[in-house]
Amino acid sequence: MPTKPISGQLNAAKTAIVNTLADQEILTLVAGNGYTVEKMNEGKALYDKAQNDVNVQIAAAGAQYQATALLKIAEVEAHDAYQAIAKVARAIFVNDSARLAELGLTGKMPRATADFTTAGYAVFDNALKIPEIKSALNTCGYDEAKLQSERAKIEAYDRADKAQEAAKGTAQQATVDQDNALAEMNAWVAKYIKIAKVALRKKKQLLEKIGIRARTSKTAAQRGASKKAAATRAAKKKGKGS
Repeated sequence: MPTKPISGQLNAAKTAIVNTLADQEILTLVAGNGYTVEKMNEGKALYDKAQNDVNVQIAAAGAQYQATALLKIAEVEAHDAYQAIAKVARAIFVNDSARLAELGLTGKMPRATADFTTAGYAVFDNALKIPEIKSALNTCGYDEAKLQSERAKIEAYDRADKAQEAAKGTAQQATVDQDNALAEMNAWVAKYIKIAKVALRKKKQLLEKIGIRARTSKTAAQRGASKKAAATRAAKKKGKGS
C-alpha cells in the first residue's frame, strides 16, 4: 500500500487533532473514551514537532543542495588552477625532473578530493617557498600574488568539500528526525482515529469533521456477502421445487 505523502500525513493529523480541540461536542464524546483535552494536546505536540522537523529537513536538504552546487564550482576552479600551473611548470622544467618532483608533478593529477587538495597545496606552497622555482615561474606570469590567488582556489575547494560533507550529514540527521517524528505522530493519530470512530459512531457528521469519511453505502465485501446469501437462498428454493 503506497505511503501517503508527508503533506498528506501532516494534514490528516492536523484535521483530526485541531478540529477535535476546536469542537466541544467532539471533545466531550471522545473524552468519554480517554481522549481528554490534555490527551489531545499530547497529540497536538506530536503534530507540532513533526511539522517543525519536516521544515528543518526541507531547509537542511536545501542547504545540502546549495553546498553541492558551490562545491562543483570550486572544484572546476581548483582543477583549472592546478592544471594551468602544472603545464607551465612542466614546460619550464622539462629537463629538470628534480624540480618537478619538488612540486609533486611527477604523475597525473589526483582525482580523489583529499589526494587532489594535498597535491594542490604542495605545488603552490613549494612554488612559493623554493626560491629557484618561484623565480622561474615569475618569468612566466606566476608572480607571488598570482601564486597566492591560485592557491586560494585550492583552499576554497577544500573548504567547500568540508562544508558539503557537513551539510550532507546535517541533512541525513534531519531526515532521520523527520521520519521518527512522523512515525510517532502517525501512530498516535491512528490509535485516536480508532477510538474516535467508536466515540462518534452515532454522530457521522462529527466523524467527517475530523477527517473520517462516514460510510454511507455497503462495502464491496458487504455487497458480495449479500449477493452470495441471495444466491444461496435461490438455490435452496430451486432445490425444494424440484
